[in-house]
Amino acid sequence: MDEIVVSGEKIDEFINAYPHQVVGLSADEIKKRNFMDAYEALSTLPGVDIKQSSGLSTRISIRGSGGSGPVLILIDGRPINTSQYGGVDLSTIPVNMIKSITVFKPPAPVWLGPGSSAGAICIETKKAGNNNKNQNKGRIRLSGGSYGVVGFNGSCKSHFQNHNVLFAAGYNHRDGKRVNHDKDTGNVSINWDYQTPNVTQYQMNAKYYHTEHGVSGPTYNPTPNARQRYDKFSLDAKIKGLLANNSDYEMKLYGDVLALEDHANAGDISTLDLYKTGLTADYYLTGLADHHDFRLGGFAEYIQIDHTMTGEHHRSSVSFHLEHTVRFDQLMLTTGIRGDYTNDFDSFPAANAGFRYQLTPDTQFKGNIGYCVNLPSFGKLYQPSHGSIDQVRGNPDLSEETIISGNLSFEHTFSKDHTATISIFHTDTKDLIQYHRGEDLISRPENIDRAYKQGAEISWKVNLLKSLAMDANYVWQQTQNTDTERELTYAPQHKGKLNLKYHLPTKTRFELIVRAYSSQFTDTENTVAEKLEGYIVTDSKIIQPFKLYSYTVEGFIHISNLLDREFAVHYGYPDDGIRVIAGMTMNF
Repeated sequence: MDEIVVSGEKIDEFINAYPHQVVGLSADEIKKRNFMDAYEALSTLPGVDIKQSSGLSTRISIRGSGGSGPVLILIDGRPINTSQYGGVDLSTIPVNMIKSITVFKPPAPVWLGPGSSAGAICIETKKAGNNNKNQNKGRIRLSGGSYGVVGFNGSCKSHFQNHNVLFAAGYNHRDGKRVNHDKDTGNVSINWDYQTPNVTQYQMNAKYYHTEHGVSGPTYNPTPNARQRYDKFSLDAKIKGLLANNSDYEMKLYGDVLALEDHANAGDISTLDLYKTGLTADYYLTGLADHHDFRLGGFAEYIQIDHTMTGEHHRSSVSFHLEHTVRFDQLMLTTGIRGDYTNDFDSFPAANAGFRYQLTPDTQFKGNIGYCVNLPSFGKLYQPSHGSIDQVRGNPDLSEETIISGNLSFEHTFSKDHTATISIFHTDTKDLIQYHRGEDLISRPENIDRAYKQGAEISWKVNLLKSLAMDANYVWQQTQNTDTERELTYAPQHKGKLNLKYHLPTKTRFELIVRAYSSQFTDTENTVAEKLEGYIVTDSKIIQPFKLYSYTVEGFIHISNLLDREFAVHYGYPDDGIRVIAGMTMNF
């Protein structure tokens, strides 16, 4: 059966075969490149940018920020953005638990769900099952480095009869360069799965994540005494099976319990308690009349929060989607529709259509156009968790964003290890939500009547030598608030990324990644004094495998900001400068 689910084994197939613009990392590549966390893995992908903050949340953009709304993050098929009150913190997913990462550039397919107006990132975690069920396996990583970095992460899996169990745990600490920039995190997770003789799969996964950290604040409004404590517990249950030779289904029930304690710089304490439960379901029907595939599904979700400053709120959401794919000899067409409903913003539609035309065996064209409505998160409406109450507040009067986006790309494969892609894109947004910093130095979200983003992206992947590979990516974009004719915030006109990977006969692996950004405005008024200058930053790593007794071990050294450049990815948050992390990973 030609399943249309994006899984770790099917990333390359999906990227090549379907109309959507997709990039990804497989399980083998994630393991081979020795990523320290999910952020580092994502930041190496073409067109993807990661800008970490001092608190919980991290800004993730695809093809540049501005004019697109948020990026949807899905872990094993369920959204996590709202679990953190509108923020995104991928620290809850240990990198040694990640099986694959798939990035959908906008417009994203409707079956990913609401909130994907700026694209979507799907992370699939490892399951306990493996091909050699009589073998128990484990992995331990130890690391340490600049600014007091200390880390321990481990995982082990075991098989008993037809049951598989995977356990993982980790602890990390860092101090940071600035005052009150320290952070302690810990995580524990356990996964159980079982497969019946008729190929029905059952899975359960429980995760706990804890962090305590300082919120240093920007240089123009430092908060040396602000602190946050964050706890999150998640439980998922999943069933997946076949209904017939050409159809299968998948259902998942999930829940989150979250507690955030926020200590303001002046000593005031606010708390946030969040409870979430949801159900997702998908049904796949493939190969009808040898040409047609259908994907039908939806989700229902309930979120309740209780916040000291803004009171109690809840959101009930229901969504249904249908996508149809028809295949011809050289042409593939997809159409999708979705209906979304929430109790606080009523109902709204979404639609997507795309094509893939195989001009030659090595050349193809892809095109997509999509329409969607993006709702403001609880974080934007009331109070986000990604910064202390000294820095950011919500706005309960926000309106939803209405977004139309399109993409057209040309892809050519010169050889197995040599590909090139050229894309043009355009996004038009009504009531775009952007943050405005007031005279009290506190940022609050506001609606912009209309804005657009348009540009082009070029990606080139080639093996220059047998032992030397290169990935290059360049994005040009133009953004504008059509009311004021000013540029949108954090939207550099030019962005480039160069990734070089080299290995020696001794199996020593080197990796160098260079990122370049042109200047960018940080406020809606385009104030020159608050403009970030362009910069180029270089990161590198060295990985050396060796044997320690009978164990397979990899030693590594990661260097961030190798040339010690002075720059900032957020206004008021300068980079810490050159940083070194060294350690080893042992498999047993």
